[in-house]
Amino acid sequence: MGTDKKRAPVIDEETAPVVRRIFELYASGMSPRGISEVLNLEGVPSPATYAYTQTGQKPKPNVMGLWTAVTIREMLNKIIYIGHMPQLRRTSLSYKNHKRFRRDESEWAVVYNTHEPIISQELWDRVQERRKSVAKGRKTKIGFTHPLSGFLICADCGNKMKLCTSVSRSTGKRFFHFDCGYHIRYGKAYCFSHYIAASIIEEIVLNDIREMAQRIVLDENAVREEFMQRNAELADNAVKSAKKELQAKRKRVEELSRLMQIAYEDRLKGKMPEDICLNFIQRYSDEQKRLETEITGLETKLAETTNTIQSADEFIRNIKKYFAAPELTREMCYELIDRIIVGRSSGLSGKEREIDIVYKVDIASVLRHKFKK
Repeated sequence: MGTDKKRAPVIDEETAPVVRRIFELYASGMSPRGISEVLNLEGVPSPATYAYTQTGQKPKPNVMGLWTAVTIREMLNKIIYIGHMPQLRRTSLSYKNHKRFRRDESEWAVVYNTHEPIISQELWDRVQERRKSVAKGRKTKIGFTHPLSGFLICADCGNKMKLCTSVSRSTGKRFFHFDCGYHIRYGKAYCFSHYIAASIIEEIVLNDIREMAQRIVLDENAVREEFMQRNAELADNAVKSAKKELQAKRKRVEELSRLMQIAYEDRLKGKMPEDICLNFIQRYSDEQKRLETEITGLETKLAETTNTIQSADEFIRNIKKYFAAPELTREMCYELIDRIIVGRSSGLSGKEREIDIVYKVDIASVLRHKFKK
């Protein structure tokens, strides 16, 4: 903390590079456990160890002073690193019961831009996008995480595709392929085989990304305009529908508040038995809470629709970076891809195999993102 009146946080130049490196490693595809292993092997002091050397503050019992995956995950969620100060994170049950407990993040009060950030907003956004991604990515027994691990979905049963490996007896070379996880686990009784060589799906995805990047570079303004026109009508209809539904729910919430007040007043006047009054109020209260949750969801949906232009611009910036990408990387997949739906092979279906690449922003539909192989 600083020495000014507000005691605003001040960047520690010794530990700030470690924080930036952790965020960069995670954004590039490394897991929290992998990051902690790297830091421990390099002898980088953990937060507990550093605090002890600087202030003499002893670590908690049973703490070995090493980096852990839990520590990394906690750091990746701290908005203090981008210059914002979270407050009211803890509270007590009442003025009589002083036991403290942690509030839900939605109840925190955040004061923005209180101090100099350690990491950029762009890096923070990349990390949070990866944390929300459906693709967690698991290591193989040899410690390898494929760039597309966790992104592939079986088109028939909807479950994730599993990365498998085999070794050639003659050459000793290792080969990777993906197949439906439930087919591997339960066999044909549950789902068909969706076998596809890792090298083939990598090539399909990388070529699709390069092609989109090339088309965008050739005429970025035309692509953006076509995308916005295509989505304008859909977005307009979605906004109108959401606003209408939002208005109806807010009106019902106000009505429920009025009904609870009437029930309470009738109880005070003796017009309604206490048990019936409490029953009414409980029912009204439950419905009100449910509606408030739905209202929050609708407001989020409206905000996401409003930010379509910003998302499209960010997606275009990201994909242009990979105009001449030599290979597919996990960082590239996290930035651009939401999921990849893999159909059954042509040998089983009698048709051309369909592979649908679903990008985080649907600008790809303008550029014909569906490949058939």
